[in-house]
Amino acid sequence: MISVVYAQQRYHKALEELVKPGDTVIEIGPHIGKSTGIIAKKAGKVIAIDKSEQAEEAFKKCPKNVTFIRADARFFSTVDEVLKLTKKCDVFAIDMGGGRFPDTVFKVWAIWSGVFKPRDSLIRNCGVGEFLRRAKVDDPEIDKTFPKDVKDSGWLSQTGRKTPSQLKEGLDEMENWIVDI
Repeated sequence: MISVVYAQQRYHKALEELVKPGDTVIEIGPHIGKSTGIIAKKAGKVIAIDKSEQAEEAFKKCPKNVTFIRADARFFSTVDEVLKLTKKCDVFAIDMGGGRFPDTVFKVWAIWSGVFKPRDSLIRNCGVGEFLRRAKVDDPEIDKTFPKDVKDSGWLSQTGRKTPSQLKEGLDEMENWIVDI
C-alpha cells in the first residue's frame, strides 16, 4: 500500500499506524529526527537517510536501533550503502514535505521500492499531494488493467509492464551488488 499525506501531524499518525513491532523501516528525509523517534519506538531497525548537516548533528544521539546515513537518496551508491545493512524493508517512509515538484519523490520511490519491495510506503510531499488533488482518472480501462480484486504487490514485473530503460540499467547494475544471505 502506498499512502500520501502532507500535514506533518498526519504523517506522524500514519507512521504510528503503519509500523509494526520488529519492522525494518527505511526513512528518507528524517530532518532532525522527530518522525524517527516515533518509528524507533516500535521498529526493530530504522535506517534514516538525509543529506543535511542539521540531520547529521541531530542524529549524533539516537536510539540503538537507528542507523543514520548522511547521503543523497537519489544516488545508487546510497542504495548500495543501505543494502549492506539490510536486504528488506517493511515500511518505506519518504518525507520531502515542502517540495513542490513530485518528480524527485517519484524517482526516489521507484528506485528504492523496486529494490527493497516494502509492504507499505508513506510519502509526505506537497507536490505529490497537489498532483493527486488535480488528477482525474479518465480511463475506464485502468480498472480492467489493474483490477482491485487481484492481489499484486504493484511491482512492474508482476503486471508485464516494462521498467523504464535507465531505471532498468541502474537496477541491473545493482544485481551485481546484491548478495542473498
